[in-house]
Amino acid sequence: MRIRRFLLRIVVLSAVLFAAYSLLLCVPQSLFAFSVHADGLVLHSDRPFSEAAAKQVLKLAEAKLASSPLYSSWHVHNIYICNARWRQMLFFNKDYGVGGVAPYPVTSNVFLRDASIEDNRLISPRGVPVPGDRTLDYFVAHEITHQLTGHAIGPLRYARLQQWVREGYADYVGKGSSFNYDEARSAFLAGAREMDWKRSGLYWRYHLLVAHLLDRRHLSVEQLLQDPPTQESVEAAIRKEVL
Repeated sequence: MRIRRFLLRIVVLSAVLFAAYSLLLCVPQSLFAFSVHADGLVLHSDRPFSEAAAKQVLKLAEAKLASSPLYSSWHVHNIYICNARWRQMLFFNKDYGVGGVAPYPVTSNVFLRDASIEDNRLISPRGVPVPGDRTLDYFVAHEITHQLTGHAIGPLRYARLQQWVREGYADYVGKGSSFNYDEARSAFLAGAREMDWKRSGLYWRYHLLVAHLLDRRHLSVEQLLQDPPTQESVEAAIRKEVL
């Protein structure tokens, strides 16, 4: 009997902690004192920032998101910049160290690691700005696209969605016009290190596959998400492609 009561207390306590944490993910505003709103996006931070610079970041991110049929500016998306390490540990949880998280389906909020908003740059775990076309607005658009994808296909299908589709489409939206298909295909055929997500941390390979389906074979985003072909078949088609 004592063991049962003990186990019951553990279950109840776990449920209470999970509910409290879920509520924090949904309503974290009290931990972020600074914010700015631009159209359908709201940027929050735990440190002061230039309002003009923040609005420019949101403008760039929304321009990318507007290219996706999943996006609507009528739905407000909240982005939280976690500059303090303890906030990253709190909101990123098991994913601590990554650029950002979109904890769908618990909340529609997006959480990003520390950033220089004025420079439109996320700060890497090494303490230096993330270089290249992965700008701050890229990370904003990338993580919100994860949320949009989840809402479009539902939590069960989203959980089963292949990584190359899930991350490839988010990268496709986040990179926007900066993506060069021919350059990416050449790197893919050459077996470049950047094409291996596990070695580089980049989704360049997955982006190439999604771009091939959407831009070359003209699949709709709905077809991509609802009934994607296998990764192997898309890669085979790219190898045989005549440019």
